[in-house]
Amino acid sequence: MSEALRASQFARDPWPLVIGATAAQVIGGLVTVTLPFVVGGLMAGIPLSERDAGFVTSVELLALALTAIAIVPLLARFSFRTVTVVAVAVTLLAQGASVFAVSLSSITVLRGIAGIGEGALYAVSLSLIAARAINPDKVYGYFQVAWALGGVPIFAFGGQLTTAFAQRGIFALMEVATLVLAPLLLLIPGDRAGSGNEPTAKEARTSPVLGVLTLAAIGLYLVVSAGIYAFTTPLGERAGVGTDAIGYTLTVGTVIGVGGAAAATALNVRWGRMIPISGFFVAFTLDVLALCFWRDSIVFIVALVAATVIFYFSVPYMFGLAAALDRSGRWAAAAGSAYLLGYAAGPAAGGIVIAGSGYAGLGVASVVVTAVAFALSVIVCRRLDAAAPPVIAVGG
Repeated sequence: MSEALRASQFARDPWPLVIGATAAQVIGGLVTVTLPFVVGGLMAGIPLSERDAGFVTSVELLALALTAIAIVPLLARFSFRTVTVVAVAVTLLAQGASVFAVSLSSITVLRGIAGIGEGALYAVSLSLIAARAINPDKVYGYFQVAWALGGVPIFAFGGQLTTAFAQRGIFALMEVATLVLAPLLLLIPGDRAGSGNEPTAKEARTSPVLGVLTLAAIGLYLVVSAGIYAFTTPLGERAGVGTDAIGYTLTVGTVIGVGGAAAATALNVRWGRMIPISGFFVAFTLDVLALCFWRDSIVFIVALVAATVIFYFSVPYMFGLAAALDRSGRWAAAAGSAYLLGYAAGPAAGGIVIAGSGYAGLGVASVVVTAVAFALSVIVCRRLDAAAPPVIAVGG
């Protein structure tokens, strides 16, 4: 390990940068955490079918993903803070109006507008850290901790609010959370992404085939994860678990999930990437089978907690796989887009499968897609291992 790399691992980023970027990340990705409550609330309150509820959430997630991709080149023309202020204003207006929407058409339009604001905030959080952080990997770890800790109150109150007020309750909670975090966005610096250092051509080189395979693996894995997660509420009802209980279970799972993220951080690539990636893919497959086929409340609760822990453990490895392709960070940034697009497609894909072949069909389709994502990850891992230079031990 070089002295420069060793020093970067222990360097500290300015706390305003970290806090502001974390707030933008949380507001931008809030819908991904509240997804099962949004789906359950839309089905109970308007009411919508599984297919329509999945469609609405996919519109928001797709708008989020496409905006996050499209806005990155524009950040070189506008300051991070300007984009953030405009984006949070759009998000707040759409969130507030969503509380009062009562039709499929109106809620679809409003959630799409919310997705545009959220996507811009999500892009700012990633671009800001890539351009300004001394140690981006460590800040990404802070993001994961914030998601885990922030998910505790969201899951604790989200189920109760959704049970009592359907979609109005969960949208109101999202509005309040955005209002609370919005002042922290003022800590974001006012400079532009284009004023930072650009990666050299040598750093940016990598195999496009491996890159495409990695993005496909991440996207497919997220399609399945989001598809299962979006329909957690109706899956729980089939097993005799109410919305309140699901909220409490997700709360417990999130608390334990911090341990999953910590385990991934501690294990890292000490045993290579193949072993941990194989482990969580196998565990996730078994978990999907339990959630979709086993109608027992205890089994469902255990499987839901396990799914949360697996997700927190897996995300660092999937992004780490993309980051290992080169040192420019371009494939890692593209991996974020694949993550969002997969999450956007998950609810709609899940709703279509459920409408055509029920929850058993969702289980089968999820296992097949997961197997494909696993196979692609194995190919990339093996190619990376084959191309890796010999490891040189460094003392001290």
